[in-house]
Amino acid sequence: MPKVLRKLFGSDSGPPLLPDNLLPDLVQRKPILLCLDYDGTISEIAREPKLARPVDKVVEVLRLLAAHRGSVETALISGRSLRDLRSMLPVPPGIALAGVHGLQLLDATGKIEVARGVRECRDDLEVVRTWLDHNLPANSGFIIENKGVAIALHYRQAAGPMAHYVRDSFEQFIIECTASLRARHGKMVIEALPKIASKANALRALWGRVGDEYEPVYFGDDLTDEDAFTELAARGISVLVGEPRRTAARYRVRAPADVVRALQALVTTLETSANVS
Repeated sequence: MPKVLRKLFGSDSGPPLLPDNLLPDLVQRKPILLCLDYDGTISEIAREPKLARPVDKVVEVLRLLAAHRGSVETALISGRSLRDLRSMLPVPPGIALAGVHGLQLLDATGKIEVARGVRECRDDLEVVRTWLDHNLPANSGFIIENKGVAIALHYRQAAGPMAHYVRDSFEQFIIECTASLRARHGKMVIEALPKIASKANALRALWGRVGDEYEPVYFGDDLTDEDAFTELAARGISVLVGEPRRTAARYRVRAPADVVRALQALVTTLETSANVS
């Protein structure tokens, strides 16, 4: 691998494991903007998108974090729509949600916003829907996830050769036949997504709302999280969730259960500090 890419994405062995005391020590020095992906980060990857549920104890730890706003501002940044996130996770008041890679935002006060420029993508999204209607083999394991402002094609259950052929054809169609969309790859999913969408943009928007004094911390597992990891190359803490791979993340944890343990340690520190004061 070229040296410049090694510097950006790290080695094949992946980044070091997140030190146990890193977040507890950090929150005692400065407030934290804590950003969490959903699928593969605080939920396990499921056979079908609708089956992904939050891992054990994560709802409780989010509730406890929400009680310490000012020390920690918490947000979920996901490729899922806001409607999907809210149906799958009982989000406590005071936690922000950024859906569809930042195209939709529910801030900590409950106000919902849609990114500028989404309306101009509607015609291209309709063209994509029509292509999928006419080109997906029947009963072949493909799942279409219509997010309103983006469309995802999941191929986890499709046979390998067919899955790859349809995925590549879909990507070529997006590139050649739409002006406002791009093809975004994830874990066994390809998405037709407005070019203005990125988790880095969502991170910047949330950071701008809470203030520069907050130190950003981002946990994510997928390729779609890499632009947020890269955004934090100069400042902040980025954590890959899952098996080692080349990544721009600075640290790694093994699984969503380890994310919960890291957040529980953060809560313990916050509650201890509150009791002392």
